[in-house]
Amino acid sequence: MRKIHELTPQQQLYASEHHNLVYKFLHKRGLSIEEYYDVVIFGYLLAVQEYMEKPALSRFSFTTIAWRKMRDCVAKEWNYRHCPKRSAHLEPLDEEGDFADLDDLLPNRMQSIAESLDNQELALRLLSHLTPKEKEVVRLKAEGYTYREISEHCKITIYGVGNRFYRLRRRLREQNLI
Repeated sequence: MRKIHELTPQQQLYASEHHNLVYKFLHKRGLSIEEYYDVVIFGYLLAVQEYMEKPALSRFSFTTIAWRKMRDCVAKEWNYRHCPKRSAHLEPLDEEGDFADLDDLLPNRMQSIAESLDNQELALRLLSHLTPKEKEVVRLKAEGYTYREISEHCKITIYGVGNRFYRLRRRLREQNLI
């Protein structure tokens, strides 16, 4: 989304003349004014700016542009609020301490620890079979970089990144490591 900059006097006047669109949008969508006004108003102001600054948009009605921008802001807010890390299920812990020990609180912790150690051992064995460039490519991929970003960082082609992963998987299969 574009950043909103300070409105010109002409844009301020236009925004104040059509401000009732914000309330119509909230009412039509069944959204609480107290909860969503601050979310929707940014989309509305951005619509005012774009409509006034981009002559190509004049073929559409302002209402169409404004409603689309406000809808986008509501969708982004909804995605933000319902992101898994913000909607984690939390259980209250009884303060009296119903748990006699850690094994009652985390019944499978020893199995999880053993699996984690096995995974670490396997990762170390796998890393010992990689070239320095492959280690760099794998590290970047593990950090969430795309093939394009990896290729730019390592100064190789995108095809070269994919080819390294292909050769790496083939080599590890041949050695029965995966």
